Amino acid sequence: MRLLKCILAACLILALLLPILPLSTSAQEGEPPAAAETTTPTDQDGEQPEDSPPPAATAQPFATLPLTDKAQMPTPAQEPSGEVIVIAPEGAGFFELPDHGSAMLEHLEAGAVLQLKLLGQSWSQVTLGEATGYVPTQALSLAFGASQPVLALATAPLGKLTLRAEMSTRSKALATVRSGRAVLMLARGEVFSLVRHEGQEGYLLSAHLVQVPVRDNLGTYTQVVSLVETREANVRLRAEPAKNAAVYTTVPSGQFVVVLDIADGWAQVEYQGYHGYMMADYLKRFD
Repeated sequence: MRLLKCILAACLILALLLPILPLSTSAQEGEPPAAAETTTPTDQDGEQPEDSPPPAATAQPFATLPLTDKAQMPTPAQEPSGEVIVIAPEGAGFFELPDHGSAMLEHLEAGAVLQLKLLGQSWSQVTLGEATGYVPTQALSLAFGASQPVLALATAPLGKLTLRAEMSTRSKALATVRSGRAVLMLARGEVFSLVRHEGQEGYLLSAHLVQVPVRDNLGTYTQVVSLVETREANVRLRAEPAKNAAVYTTVPSGQFVVVLDIADGWAQVEYQGYHGYMMADYLKRFD
């Protein structure tokens, strides 16, 4: 009887030890214990956990012009210079197209003087002697020796603004500035602003001008295509990424645009001096 009790006690002790033995054995053999789960598995890669909202996007700051009192507003130059100067210390490439992959017509040294034809946020069209080409706008000084020009886009709802000789809607009309085109803003007033556009200085209504930065993103030179191979497309370039936004101009299929960004099916582009948005479906894919 005593022997039977000893056997039962030994069996009970063995049964209690069995769940522990595998763990003890694996630890002796050097097998690491299972890693504990973490509640934020992507934190170590610098990403946000899935249940955390992404950080809000913030616009990069850029220099803007303060308001100038009407009594202090400068007068337009009668014969403004159309010259621009290369200010990048390393110089700048003078390209055949607004694309670093295109032929470089010449490497321009710092201090080179060019004539401005079309002003853009990323690329500007210029002439050097008999040659016409493109230079990154960020490499240029456009007026009064300023290293970074203050650009503004015309945004008139009817498609154009009138450049005037004086700060009055009844004054002499000097030129027409199409919506979507960039101008150089020289002084900003509450009602009228002094600007330079294609070799002329005058006043535009401030309410229809939006200051924008010079871009360091030079974009991608991309062809516009038709969704139907047998038919040419005329793609609308709009003021905003929306189908009901004002139309600045149309871009025929076969033409090229500088694509600066693509989001939610819309591409932000520059095209022959215009700045706006078009549907990304009409851009050639390079997959």
